[in-house]
Amino acid sequence: MIVARLDAGEDILFSIKAVAEEYKVTAGTFNLIGALESMKVGFYDPAKRTYRIQKYKPGWGAVRAMEILSCMGNIAHREGEVVVHGHIILKGYQGYTLGGHLLEGCRVYPTAELTLLKAKGTLKRIQDNAFNLALLHF
Repeated sequence: MIVARLDAGEDILFSIKAVAEEYKVTAGTFNLIGALESMKVGFYDPAKRTYRIQKYKPGWGAVRAMEILSCMGNIAHREGEVVVHGHIILKGYQGYTLGGHLLEGCRVYPTAELTLLKAKGTLKRIQDNAFNLALLHF
């Protein structure tokens, strides 16, 4: 098990990838808790075979952060590169719940805590042209 703290301003996706690279994770799962000042998520549109992107900022008075209710996913490799696949759910100050596929642009504020479980072997992602997605292979 690998534990890391993410500081204000860090991008969650980049930080998880950096930790996985540092510890040479070729297969694993992760969980993350904490808060964000901005969120960028995707929703897969099967008709267009691409992700629709939505961005959120709290904008609720003086409250700057959104609480991470859940952020989880897996670590795999694609053509020698670490691939982080995650989903995230957040709660805003006024009770709104937001979520989706974790994309770059989710910025930590004030902190987040990552727990990464390293597994044996290698998980691979291979491009599936029917869906235009890199699907998980064992």
